[in-house]
Amino acid sequence: MADGLEEEEHVVTMSEYFEGIEAQELEADLVLGGDEGKECTYSKGYMARQAVFSCLTCTPEGNAGVCTACSMNCHDGHEVVELWTRRHFRCDCGNSKFGVGVCRLYSSKDVENGENTYNHNYKGVYCTCKRPYPDPDGEDQGEMLQCCICEDWFHENHLGLESTEL
Repeated sequence: MADGLEEEEHVVTMSEYFEGIEAQELEADLVLGGDEGKECTYSKGYMARQAVFSCLTCTPEGNAGVCTACSMNCHDGHEVVELWTRRHFRCDCGNSKFGVGVCRLYSSKDVENGENTYNHNYKGVYCTCKRPYPDPDGEDQGEMLQCCICEDWFHENHLGLESTEL
């Protein structure tokens, strides 16, 4: 306004507003694998895709994963690592990997989910460098990219890619 021109106010129509909300809901579904985080996904079996978290407080060896609802209800206040989405995974919360801990949302689980697979991401380390993200001791390695085949996360710099940041 220093030059005497008024700033134009941005107006959003109801249609544009609802389109924006729908886009946000779609993005949330993609991130969470359709899980709203209200109930443990264990009863759904090995889900095609769901958001998975690793609780390093309960399983510091990084050999278990939990669903969104369990991460919020059973592991609130714990050191939890977000792993994004995983394929063919069943919630481990409260099974034998958690010792005496019981899932607050679904208590009658099998001792172990034999078809689940785990990698070093469940320990909170990523890439070929096996470092945390963000790395408190390292220099910026660029964006993290998830391989759609192995579902591991990699620093774009370690893949030999140019930075995606503008």
